This record gives sequence, C-alpha cells and structure tokens, in this order.
Amino acid sequence: MTHLLFQGGPIIFLLLACSITGVYIVVQKVLFFKYHFFQFQKTIQIVKDRLLSFGSKETLLYFRSDRTIPVQMLMSSIKLHAASRDEIQDGIRESLYHQIPKLEFMMPILSSIITAAPILGLTGTVLGLMDIFNVISGGSIGDAQALSAGIAKALVTTVLGLIITLPFIFFYQYFSQKIEHSLLELERISYEIIHFCQSNESIKH
Repeated sequence: MTHLLFQGGPIIFLLLACSITGVYIVVQKVLFFKYHFFQFQKTIQIVKDRLLSFGSKETLLYFRSDRTIPVQMLMSSIKLHAASRDEIQDGIRESLYHQIPKLEFMMPILSSIITAAPILGLTGTVLGLMDIFNVISGGSIGDAQALSAGIAKALVTTVLGLIITLPFIFFYQYFSQKIEHSLLELERISYEIIHFCQSNESIKH
C-alpha cells in the first residue's frame, strides 16, 4: 500500500498534507465546541443563581476570568440589562459579531482543503497521463514498468483526493450548522438573561 502511494509522485505529499491539516482542524473544532458549550444550560442556571444571590456587579466580578463564549455573552448582556431597547439590540449584535471569528476559526482552511484536494488529485492524474504519453511517444510502449508507473500516478492521486475530500465535506457541513445553531442559542440566552435581570427587582444594578 505504501509503495502504491509513493508511485503517485509528489502530489501525494501535498494530498497527505491536506489530510493531516484537515484532521487537525476537525479535532480542534470538536474540542473547541466541547470546551465552550459543555453543560450549556447548567452554565446559564449558575449565572442566574449568582445574580439572585449576589447581584449583577458581584456576578460580573466572579466570571471576569471565564473566557468561554456563552459566559462572555451572558456577561455582556448583564451589562446591557438597564439600557434602552435599541441599545440592547445593538449591544447583543456587537457581542455576537465579536464571537463569530472564534466560532469560524479555521473553517476557511477546511473549505480550501475540500476544494484543493480533488484538484490536486486531478493534477496528479494529468501528470500520470503525461508520463504514459511520454512512454508511448518514446517508442517504449512495451515497457510495462514505465507504463504502470504512469497509470499508478494517474489513478492513485485521483482516488486519494476523493477519499480525503468526502469526509471533510460532511464535517464542514456539520460544523457550519453547529456554528449557526450556536449563534442562535447565544442570541437567545442573551435576551433571556436580560429579561431575567429586568424581571427580578432583587438583582442590583
């Protein structure tokens, strides 16, 4: 199998680099969402409990070092709860805007890999066909080794390019939907915590 891969020529190394990078991005995104959105609802309840027990100022101080995205959104919303309706809407939109780069981190690279891998595979195919034509034009059509090398380069790179691309397409769609859902949930909890603060007079400004 390894020998067959090496027959694919230098394009194989580019495809392997795409594969390794893609796997790294997938693992990074899985860990990212697990870190930031693990026990999502429990985090909201903890914030509400602290607001009722200690007020908004103490809650903001308590969570000031927490860098998870939901907590950051909740803290921004708590600061806005006494503002006007327009200021609240603008503030939430601005807070969401600042979180988008974190959620979409490395997604453009994964998209580029999905586009580049099959193109690299086709490039290897063209190079392999050129090798075959060179063998034929050189009058060495009976040279089975030279012909097989060209055929291997033509086929292996195409197959590998498709094998790399297909799973990453599904991962990209999954993470895209995950990001969209997360943004909607972040917007929802922002308005939820603002309403919670406004409807509880015991929460100090």
